[in-house]
Amino acid sequence: MNISEKRMAFAHPFFLLWALLLSLPAGAGSVFNPAVKEAYTETISLRIGEGRRLLARELQENPSNAVALLVANQQDFLTWAVQQNPTTYTGILARQEKRLQQLSSLKERSAWVGYSIAEVKLQIGLSKLLYGSKLAAAWDIRQAYLQYAENARRYPQFLPNRKTLGALQVLIGSVPESYRVFLNIIGMQGDIKTGMANLHAASSQTNPFQEEAQLLHALLSHLVNPDTDENSAESLYLLSKANPDNLLFQFVAIHILKKTKKSDLALQVYQRRPVGQQYIAFPYLHHMAGDLYLYKGDFERSVKLYQLFLSQHKGLHYLKASHFKLYLAYWLNQEHNKAEQHYRKISELGQTDMEEDAYAARFVKDQEAPNRYLMLARLQSDGGYYKEALTVINRMPQASSLTEKAEYLYRKARIYHGMDNLLQAKRFYEQAIEASRNTSLYYAPYSALQLGYICLEQGQREIAKAWFDRALSYKGHEYKNSIDSKAKLALQAL
Repeated sequence: MNISEKRMAFAHPFFLLWALLLSLPAGAGSVFNPAVKEAYTETISLRIGEGRRLLARELQENPSNAVALLVANQQDFLTWAVQQNPTTYTGILARQEKRLQQLSSLKERSAWVGYSIAEVKLQIGLSKLLYGSKLAAAWDIRQAYLQYAENARRYPQFLPNRKTLGALQVLIGSVPESYRVFLNIIGMQGDIKTGMANLHAASSQTNPFQEEAQLLHALLSHLVNPDTDENSAESLYLLSKANPDNLLFQFVAIHILKKTKKSDLALQVYQRRPVGQQYIAFPYLHHMAGDLYLYKGDFERSVKLYQLFLSQHKGLHYLKASHFKLYLAYWLNQEHNKAEQHYRKISELGQTDMEEDAYAARFVKDQEAPNRYLMLARLQSDGGYYKEALTVINRMPQASSLTEKAEYLYRKARIYHGMDNLLQAKRFYEQAIEASRNTSLYYAPYSALQLGYICLEQGQREIAKAWFDRALSYKGHEYKNSIDSKAKLALQAL
C-alpha cells in the first residue's frame, strides 16, 4: 500500500490519541480557575514552557487541585507524544506515575477527581504504547477505561467524561472482531453508535472543551465513515483557522487534509503554522510537508524537508520511511547515486512499528525496482492531482509482469475514483480483482473494499455488503488487518 493510501488516520501515532486527553474539569475542591485555564490553553497550543510557568504557582498554592495535576501531566504526555525522544521517557513516566499516586490519594470524591485519574491512567498507558511496552500499556488502558465507565455511571451528564469514553468506545468498536471478543472479556466494550452519540453530545453542547470535542468527532467520523471525508476536512480546517496560534490544531488540520488528498490546502496550513521558540519542536510536521511536496513533484523541497525532519527528530519511528521517501525523491529526480545512499539506510535505521516504516522495510526486502510511471501516478494520486496522474499512467508502456498489470489497473481505478468517474472506477477495480486472481497482492481486497464504498454511496446496500464480505474473504495479503478493519466498520454502519 502506498504512503498515504490508508484511510485510517494513523500516519502519526499521536494523531488519534491526543484528543482523548484534552477535557478539563471544574468544580468544588478541584477547580478550573483562570490560572489553570490559561495554562491549559498554552499547553494544548504546544507552548509547553509557558504552560508550565503558569501552572507552577497554582500547584504550589493548591497541590490537591486535580485539574492542575491533570494539566501538568498533559504537558509531559504531549511533549513525549510529539517528540518521542527515548532519553526523556523514563523521567516523564516517573512523573506521570507520581501524579497518579497524588490523585488517587485525594480525599475529595467528585466527577473531576475520577475523571482526572482516568485521564492520567490513559496517558500513562499511551506513553508506554508509544515506547513499545504493549502489554504494560494494555493493562493501564484497561484500568483507564474502567475508571471512565465508573465515572460515567456516577455522573452521566459530565460532558468531558462522555467525550473521552465515547472516543474509546468508537476505537474499541472499530477493531477486528477477533480482538474485540478479547476486549469484551476483560471488560472493555466498544460500540460505535454509542460512542459517536457521546461525542456528539460533547461537541454540540456548549462547554469549555467544545472545540476539542468537535475535533475528535470529526477525526473519528473520518475513521468510521469515509463518506464524511469532506465534512471532516472542512471542520478541522475551520478549527485551525479559528485557532491560528494553536500548533496542535494546525497539525491535525494538515493531517486530515493530507489524508483526504487536499495537498495544496494542507501546504497552506503548514506554511502559515505558528513558529517560534515558545513552541516545542514538532519535527513530524516537516515529514508531512515533505510528503506533500513529493506528491506535487517538487522533489528538491521534499528532500530539504525530510532532511530537516531527520536533523530534528530524536525518536526511532519514521526513520525508515524518511529514507525511503528520500530515495524516491532522488530516484525520480534522476539522482541515482544519492538515491542509492538512502536506499541502504532503510534497512540500517529505525523500527517497523509504524505502517510507513513497515512499508519501507518491505520495499527493500522485496528488492523490486519501481516502475517510474506507476510511482509518479501513485504519488500524484495520493496528493489529489488526478489529472496529472491520469496523464502519466496513460503514457505507460505495456506492463511487463502480472504485478505491474494488476497495479496499473488498480491505480487507474483509484484515479478515476478520485475524479468521481465512478463508472470507470468500478470497471478498473473489477479488472484489478481479476488480474490479481490467485495472488496475494492487496489490489484485489482493496478494490473490493472500494467497490463496496461506491455501491454504498449509490444506495446499493446489498451489493455493497457483498463487496465488503468479499474484501474480508482474501487471505494472506500484507494489509489484511487494515482492510478487514475497514470492511467490518462499513458492515457495522450498514
